[in-house]
Amino acid sequence: MADALSAVREPVLSRAAIFRSLSEEDDLRWSRQCLQTQVAPGTVLFDYNGEGTHVFFSLEGSLRLTVRLGDRKELFLEEFPPGQVVGDLSALDGHTYAACLMSSTEAQLLMMPQALFRQIVAERPPVCLELVTVMARRLRSLIQRMSELSYLDARHRLYNTLLRLSQPCDEQKDRRIIAPPIIHADLAEYIGASRETVSREMSRLLQDGVIERTSDAIILRQPRELLRRLSKVGLA
Repeated sequence: MADALSAVREPVLSRAAIFRSLSEEDDLRWSRQCLQTQVAPGTVLFDYNGEGTHVFFSLEGSLRLTVRLGDRKELFLEEFPPGQVVGDLSALDGHTYAACLMSSTEAQLLMMPQALFRQIVAERPPVCLELVTVMARRLRSLIQRMSELSYLDARHRLYNTLLRLSQPCDEQKDRRIIAPPIIHADLAEYIGASRETVSREMSRLLQDGVIERTSDAIILRQPRELLRRLSKVGLA
């Protein structure tokens, strides 16, 4: 799965959002019970129905979570930046992993034993509250995604996804940007469509001047146009 594992010798848990309330003493004590490793892009950290052993979070680099819909189809669920905990569900309910987690980039990972994760959640109410808040936010996002998959065609799911993944553009306030650019295959997984469908719709948006693609970003030149098109199906 990864390169050589090594012991953690300094307090690093507070670099994860849910553990920021830990005292320095608690952070150091529990960090030393974890392992860290460096992984290459595309490394599978856990797979569908794999036996749960650890909770993961990235100190550097991004992690990618997908769920299997059929024998050959996967749906992209979420991209986790550094500091976001993944694998918490399996640690809490004792079941196997329900999704596939892999590294999107080269990443430095912290691996926490599930028993230690449960101990911290039980003994530190602020950590528990932050975890519940994170899980509620993920549930809301999942409900929205499932609604889109049920009621929107691929074209409008793509519009919504481009808006959701983009950030305000510092140079031009009326534009939004996705950097680094997401490839068509990943967009297809995210919206539950074929890569050919995504490529066709992205070409139309390029021709219409709604988006622009550079080597390091996708620029939404007319985000209001995407909102206008979504408004026709009652989503804007």
